[in-house]
Amino acid sequence: MGSVVKIDNRGRIRLPGRLAKYGSVIIIDVGEYFIGIPIPKDPLTATSGIIKSEKSVGELKKEAEEEAAKDALERARRMGHAD
Repeated sequence: MGSVVKIDNRGRIRLPGRLAKYGSVIIIDVGEYFIGIPIPKDPLTATSGIIKSEKSVGELKKEAEEEAAKDALERARRMGHAD
């Protein structure tokens, strides 16, 4: 579901109430627009037990961020919004 929000004179946006449960948002700049990916306030608890891995949390986080950025850029290219 999409929402229209205002950007204040300090560059801040206020997220809709349904997103208040999230502590942070990853912002991916894809040229003419950005993509926001909400992150739970306690991501480890929110995802605990979903996947078993030999990798550290830091390694998994780095890989996830790299893949999210690649995916967002590819989607933007397909839509004609990126170089």
